[in-house]
Amino acid sequence: MRIISGSARGRKLEAPQGATRPTSDRAREGVFSTISSLFGELHDLRVLDLYAGTGALGLEAASRGATSVDLIENDPKAVAVCRANVEKIGFSGVKVHALAVEKWLTQEVAPAPYDIVLMDPPYSLANDRVEHVLELLL
Repeated sequence: MRIISGSARGRKLEAPQGATRPTSDRAREGVFSTISSLFGELHDLRVLDLYAGTGALGLEAASRGATSVDLIENDPKAVAVCRANVEKIGFSGVKVHALAVEKWLTQEVAPAPYDIVLMDPPYSLANDRVEHVLELLL
C-alpha cells in the first residue's frame, strides 16, 4: 500500500495485521479522481477521515494538498499504525484521534467545519450504525 499522488507519491504505508481492511490503491485513486473533479486542488481544505484504519485516505488527501486532516480511529492496533504512518510521511497538519467516530461527532465543542469527509467503515459495522453516523454528519 502506498500514497498514490501528490507530494508523498510512492511512499509506502504500513497496515496492521488482523481485521483492518485498508482501502485499496485502486479505490483511493477512484475516490480522489472524483474529489478532484468536484473540488479541483485540495489546497487549503480541511478533511475528516472517519474509521481511518491505516490513515491512507487522510494521508492521500494531505499529500494532495489538504492543510488539515483529522484521522478518527478507535481500534488500538489501527491507531498505532495510523500514528506510525503519519510520523513516517511527516505531514504536520495530520492529527490522529483515538476514539469512537460517534464520540468525535458528538463532542460538546465541535471542531471547525470540514470541506471533505471521507468514511470507509469496517465491513462488520452494522448498517444502522453507519446510518447513525451519516445522520450525525448532517
